[in-house]
Amino acid sequence: MKARTQIPLTTDWDHAMEAISCEIRSIKNPGGVLEILEAGCGRRWCLDIGDGGYVLTGIDLDAEALRIRRDETKDLHEGIVGDLRTADFGQRTFDVIFNSYVLEHVPGAQQVLENFNKWVKPGGLIIIMIPDPFSAHGFTARMTPHWIHVLFYRLILGYKNAGKPGYGPYPVTYDKVVSREGIRAFCGENGLVLAAEYGLSGASGLNKYSLKTKLLQAYKKTLQVLSLGRLSSDYNDIIFIIHKPALPARANLQVSAVLPH
Repeated sequence: MKARTQIPLTTDWDHAMEAISCEIRSIKNPGGVLEILEAGCGRRWCLDIGDGGYVLTGIDLDAEALRIRRDETKDLHEGIVGDLRTADFGQRTFDVIFNSYVLEHVPGAQQVLENFNKWVKPGGLIIIMIPDPFSAHGFTARMTPHWIHVLFYRLILGYKNAGKPGYGPYPVTYDKVVSREGIRAFCGENGLVLAAEYGLSGASGLNKYSLKTKLLQAYKKTLQVLSLGRLSSDYNDIIFIIHKPALPARANLQVSAVLPH
């Protein structure tokens, strides 16, 4: 495998969340209400869509994580315990599907992406965040056992509840489609537009000036050198902002003509 091409970087979590929030706000019609699906909703909503103007549905396979989100965070309009591979929303569709750090844990992630394409409205957005399996960070996650991930979260990142019910980290799988090349190929094969792609680092919560951060960065740079540039140390994760093209005006007229008035 050749050294990988560079992508635009964002090193600040808050900046990344604001960039995603702006993308979502850009498709909102004045006075309209966005239907948003947080697919794998975890424990909190990080985006700022403005006051009101949206309905937020969360779905997660982890019932305890969903309980924490529903009963303690209390920012969902609807919470559903379900599997993204088999969930059925019937005729309901969403303006935005937000999927953050979920696909790398799912065997059969291709089916999840196919469902996203089915569930999102024409003109809508699919936003995906994953660790890059070919960054130094992602490579390490793929090559180490899960118990090491739990210890890393507890001892290095300071998350005391790591590994307990309702709390990550979760075991990683990394199906082939869960990568830069895999997501790009999926978009091309399904008529989706990959509008933006960003590398994200610094999302661990560690102080960027701390000794732990410096040691982690030194480790990642060493892996990058040893891999001859194949494993990037510049970023850990990737953000994909994907547009589903709107229906042509003629198609909209045809649909309207068969709907009851």
